[in-house]
Amino acid sequence: MIITIKKIIFWFSIMFIILSILSLTIVQKLPYEFADIKVQNHFYDTIIFGLPFAILLTLFGTLKKENSNPKNWTFGILTVLTSAICFIGQLYMIFAFGFGYWTTTKTIFKHRKENLEIKEQLYDIGAFGYGGFRIVETKPFMYFWILPTPIDTATINKKEWKFVNKEGNIKFP
Repeated sequence: MIITIKKIIFWFSIMFIILSILSLTIVQKLPYEFADIKVQNHFYDTIIFGLPFAILLTLFGTLKKENSNPKNWTFGILTVLTSAICFIGQLYMIFAFGFGYWTTTKTIFKHRKENLEIKEQLYDIGAFGYGGFRIVETKPFMYFWILPTPIDTATINKKEWKFVNKEGNIKFP
């Protein structure tokens, strides 16, 4: 029973580490974005703060009675050292960079038949202000994500779209 729990913790930690590394590297290049900024923040907070602990939890699978004491000590020290370096590196990333995101200033059009919207957005980089502007057509993808596609509102078929001019996440007085 204890061995099974240790294996579950070990493999769950390995999967979390792989998910974290992929989310912070390769997945960043995909064209999909989180539909809700709160979900995005919770996701990245979980990854940033959970990764050092997941590395520590891999000790459940690496420390074994069959291994010699020097081998277990080496695994233990390297794992704790890796976790500490990861934690310090992530603290640096939080304070040095943070995560920017596209925020909707206005929903301009809604499609009359499909679940599509045309939005005006600014790239919010927190204390550093705004880093870009775009007008995109947003298409929902698996509930939590959207696929934004740049669009020229002068070329759309106005019969298919309803003008809504709805205020977005940034509130103007």
